[in-house]
Amino acid sequence: MKMEAIADAVVELEDDEALRLVQEAIDEGLDARDVLENGVMAGLREIGNRFESKEYFLAELTMGAKLVDQCIAILDPHLPRIEGPKRGVVVIGAVKGDLHSIGYGMVAKQLELAGYEVHDMGINTPPMSFIDKAREVKADIIGLSAFLVTTIPYCNEVVNYVRDMGLREQFKIIIGGAETNQEVANAMGADGYAPNATQALALCDHLLGHTV
Repeated sequence: MKMEAIADAVVELEDDEALRLVQEAIDEGLDARDVLENGVMAGLREIGNRFESKEYFLAELTMGAKLVDQCIAILDPHLPRIEGPKRGVVVIGAVKGDLHSIGYGMVAKQLELAGYEVHDMGINTPPMSFIDKAREVKADIIGLSAFLVTTIPYCNEVVNYVRDMGLREQFKIIIGGAETNQEVANAMGADGYAPNATQALALCDHLLGHTV
């Protein structure tokens, strides 16, 4: 199966093979969203699993994230986008201390395809940078990714700063990443938690009152 081959190439960090297979899938007329979700992202999820089981380390995570970005660059022109009014504005990124884009990059892409205006802050982003950007672009939602337990306090700082600055009613704050869950979100006073890109989109829609 093509999707399994793409996923395997991503998992094994075989850059040339993965990119060749993704381009081949597009050339054969396969659905770009299917290739992304069941090929590329399936591979990325397995990389995350191997990281959690300590079979892979941060170097492999970083290489995997870069490979996925290259695959998405091939797929991007072929991915269907929802036309119509902008659904909302989201500022998203990995908090300070988090040096990779695994996970949140897919959330950003899913939101963009669904009609959101997305501002990607990248990795290792200081708490105030999220807030400054959110104020600049008049964001509705701030999305925080924390893949390492040591980065959770920086998510907390964003929530605290927003509250202390009197902006809590202006921005919804959501979190995600391997070391987060609904309990962590509740404890810090965030507006929600999502374990994956599909649920992150549903959460954003819910927070902004969009009906599917």
